[in-house]
Amino acid sequence: MRYPHTLANENKTEFLKIFNELYEHSPWVIEKSYELIKKESKYDNLQEFHKILSNTVLKESQALQMSLILAHPTLAGKQAKENELTEFSSNEQKSAGLDSCTNNEIKLFDELNKNYFDKFDFPYILAVKGRTKDQIIKNFKSRLENSYEDEKKEALKQINKIAEIRIKDIYEQ
Repeated sequence: MRYPHTLANENKTEFLKIFNELYEHSPWVIEKSYELIKKESKYDNLQEFHKILSNTVLKESQALQMSLILAHPTLAGKQAKENELTEFSSNEQKSAGLDSCTNNEIKLFDELNKNYFDKFDFPYILAVKGRTKDQIIKNFKSRLENSYEDEKKEALKQINKIAEIRIKDIYEQ
């Protein structure tokens, strides 16, 4: 697998195809970063590549940031039950055991998702890979105590963490 800067210079279509889903249903992050990645060889370093993408997200307008947040599925929610998740999201939720919830766990996640969305007007977002259901539920409950602004910042932080995990998955690191 060629690294981002090299790939950007060799084949834009392939570059976009490989990286467009790093940010859930939000190819604009990759598209807005493309020219910078193409110009600088340092973006063959995966940490630098992730940093430019994260900065692109954090520098964007409130409206575009909210569209990114709202593009995320609920955990163990309707999209998962109906197989409507991206391949990345599906694999991440499976890695945390969210594809094998008991009926009681499904009810609890449905309740937590509803309470969270009612309070913040966007879905709860957490980089779940490597976490257990119990850890996720504990985090979910504690974040319900946060303010709107703190939770919006945390959502963007988690989205960037998810992108970092996805980059490592692409490069099998």
